[in-house]
Amino acid sequence: MRFSALDKLGFVFADVTTEIVSTVAGFSLVIASSEQDGNFLGMVGAMQLSGKNSGTLFISASESDLRSLCAAMTGVAKSEVETGDMDDALCELVNMVAGNAKLRLGNTAYSFNLTTPFLLKGGDITLATKKRIPIISSTLQSDELTLKVKVIFSQYP
Repeated sequence: MRFSALDKLGFVFADVTTEIVSTVAGFSLVIASSEQDGNFLGMVGAMQLSGKNSGTLFISASESDLRSLCAAMTGVAKSEVETGDMDDALCELVNMVAGNAKLRLGNTAYSFNLTTPFLLKGGDITLATKKRIPIISSTLQSDELTLKVKVIFSQYP
Protein backbone atom coordinates (compact mmCIF):
# COMPACT_ATOMS: atom_id res chain seq x y z
CA MET A 1 0.00 0.00 0.00
CA ARG A 2 1.31 3.46 -0.89
CA PHE A 3 0.84 6.28 1.53
CA SER A 4 0.56 9.94 0.55
CA ALA A 5 2.83 12.57 2.07
CA LEU A 6 -0.21 13.71 4.04
CA ASP A 7 -0.71 10.20 5.46
CA LYS A 8 2.97 10.01 6.42
CA LEU A 9 2.74 13.35 8.22
CA GLY A 10 -0.28 12.10 10.16
CA PHE A 11 1.57 8.90 11.07
CA VAL A 12 4.36 10.95 12.68
CA PHE A 13 1.94 12.56 15.15
CA ALA A 14 0.01 9.31 15.76
CA ASP A 15 3.22 7.33 16.30
CA VAL A 16 4.70 9.89 18.67
CA THR A 17 1.47 9.95 20.67
CA THR A 18 1.37 6.15 21.03
CA GLU A 19 5.02 6.09 22.16
CA ILE A 20 4.56 8.83 24.74
CA VAL A 21 1.35 7.41 26.20
CA SER A 22 3.02 4.01 26.48
CA THR A 23 6.04 5.52 28.23
CA VAL A 24 4.28 7.85 30.67
CA ALA A 25 1.07 5.89 31.34
CA GLY A 26 1.64 2.30 30.22
CA PHE A 27 -1.29 2.19 27.77
CA SER A 28 -0.67 0.45 24.43
CA LEU A 29 -2.55 2.51 21.87
CA VAL A 30 -3.12 1.45 18.26
CA ILE A 31 -4.43 3.46 15.33
CA ALA A 32 -8.11 2.52 15.17
CA SER A 33 -8.93 4.87 12.29
CA SER A 34 -7.60 7.74 10.24
CA GLU A 35 -10.19 10.13 8.96
CA GLN A 36 -10.41 13.76 7.99
CA ASP A 37 -13.17 14.93 10.28
CA GLY A 38 -13.34 17.82 12.68
CA ASN A 39 -15.00 16.01 15.58
CA PHE A 40 -13.41 15.92 19.02
CA LEU A 41 -13.90 13.85 22.16
CA GLY A 42 -14.85 15.93 25.22
CA MET A 43 -11.73 17.78 26.40
CA VAL A 44 -9.33 19.29 23.83
CA GLY A 45 -5.68 20.26 24.30
CA ALA A 46 -3.95 22.22 21.54
CA MET A 47 -0.74 23.92 20.49
CA GLN A 48 0.02 26.32 17.66
CA LEU A 49 2.97 25.05 15.59
CA SER A 50 4.79 28.06 14.16
CA GLY A 51 7.11 27.69 11.20
CA LYS A 52 7.29 27.87 7.41
CA ASN A 53 4.11 25.80 7.28
CA SER A 54 2.28 26.92 10.40
CA GLY A 55 -0.18 24.53 11.92
CA THR A 56 -2.05 23.44 15.00
CA LEU A 57 -1.98 20.18 16.94
CA PHE A 58 -5.10 19.02 18.80
CA ILE A 59 -5.47 16.05 21.16
CA SER A 60 -8.84 15.19 22.64
CA ALA A 61 -10.23 12.61 25.07
CA SER A 62 -13.41 12.06 27.02
CA GLU A 63 -13.32 13.22 30.62
CA SER A 64 -13.43 9.62 31.82
CA ASP A 65 -10.52 8.57 29.59
CA LEU A 66 -8.53 11.65 30.52
CA ARG A 67 -9.08 10.84 34.21
CA SER A 68 -7.66 7.33 33.58
CA LEU A 69 -4.69 8.77 31.67
CA CYS A 70 -3.98 11.33 34.38
CA ALA A 71 -4.18 8.69 37.12
CA ALA A 72 -1.75 6.45 35.22
CA MET A 73 0.64 9.36 34.54
CA THR A 74 0.71 10.56 38.15
CA GLY A 75 0.07 7.43 40.21
CA VAL A 76 -2.93 9.12 41.84
CA ALA A 77 -6.14 7.11 42.26
CA LYS A 78 -8.75 7.91 39.58
CA SER A 79 -11.16 9.00 42.30
CA GLU A 80 -8.60 11.55 43.53
CA VAL A 81 -7.92 13.15 40.11
CA GLU A 82 -9.29 16.69 39.95
CA THR A 83 -10.23 18.77 36.93
CA GLY A 84 -7.07 20.87 37.27
CA ASP A 85 -4.98 17.69 37.22
CA MET A 86 -6.66 16.58 33.97
CA ASP A 87 -6.10 20.03 32.44
CA ASP A 88 -2.40 19.84 33.33
CA ALA A 89 -2.06 16.27 32.06
CA LEU A 90 -3.66 17.08 28.70
CA CYS A 91 -1.50 20.19 28.22
CA GLU A 92 1.59 18.17 29.14
CA LEU A 93 0.65 15.42 26.69
CA VAL A 94 0.23 18.00 23.91
CA ASN A 95 3.60 19.51 24.83
CA MET A 96 5.39 16.13 24.78
CA VAL A 97 3.78 15.06 21.49
CA ALA A 98 4.62 18.37 19.82
CA GLY A 99 8.20 18.28 21.13
CA ASN A 100 8.82 14.76 19.85
CA ALA A 101 7.15 15.46 16.50
CA LYS A 102 9.35 18.57 16.20
CA LEU A 103 12.44 16.35 16.52
CA ARG A 104 11.18 13.96 13.83
CA LEU A 105 10.17 16.72 11.42
CA GLY A 106 13.15 19.01 12.07
CA ASN A 107 14.76 18.59 8.64
CA THR A 108 11.56 18.68 6.60
CA ALA A 109 9.24 21.31 5.18
CA TYR A 110 7.17 20.79 8.33
CA SER A 111 9.73 21.85 10.92
CA PHE A 112 8.13 24.09 13.52
CA ASN A 113 8.66 25.91 16.78
CA LEU A 114 6.76 25.06 19.94
CA THR A 115 4.34 27.45 21.59
CA THR A 116 2.36 27.24 24.82
CA PRO A 117 -0.21 24.42 25.01
CA PHE A 118 -3.77 25.45 25.75
CA LEU A 119 -7.22 23.90 26.30
CA LEU A 120 -10.51 24.32 24.48
CA LYS A 121 -13.43 23.83 26.84
CA GLY A 122 -17.16 24.01 26.51
CA GLY A 123 -19.89 22.14 24.69
CA ASP A 124 -19.49 20.33 21.41
CA ILE A 125 -16.34 21.59 19.70
CA THR A 126 -15.89 20.90 16.00
CA LEU A 127 -12.91 21.92 13.88
CA ALA A 128 -13.63 23.51 10.51
CA THR A 129 -11.06 24.85 8.03
CA LYS A 130 -11.00 26.65 4.70
CA LYS A 131 -11.59 24.56 1.62
CA ARG A 132 -8.60 22.51 0.49
CA ILE A 133 -6.96 22.51 3.92
CA PRO A 134 -7.35 18.93 5.10
CA ILE A 135 -7.55 17.88 8.72
CA ILE A 136 -5.15 15.03 9.49
CA SER A 137 -6.93 12.96 12.11
CA SER A 138 -6.22 9.67 13.87
CA THR A 139 -8.21 7.87 16.52
CA LEU A 140 -5.91 5.95 18.86
CA GLN A 141 -7.34 3.28 21.14
CA SER A 142 -6.54 0.77 23.84
CA ASP A 143 -8.90 -1.10 26.16
CA GLU A 144 -8.61 1.75 28.68
CA LEU A 145 -8.30 4.86 26.54
CA THR A 146 -9.35 6.57 23.30
CA LEU A 147 -7.58 9.68 22.01
CA LYS A 148 -8.13 11.72 18.86
CA VAL A 149 -5.06 13.41 17.41
CA LYS A 150 -5.65 16.09 14.77
CA VAL A 151 -3.20 18.30 12.92
CA ILE A 152 -3.72 21.03 10.38
CA PHE A 153 -0.99 22.85 8.46
CA SER A 154 -1.27 25.92 6.24
CA GLN A 155 0.25 24.04 3.28
CA TYR A 156 0.66 20.40 2.39
CA PRO A 157 2.89 18.52 -0.06
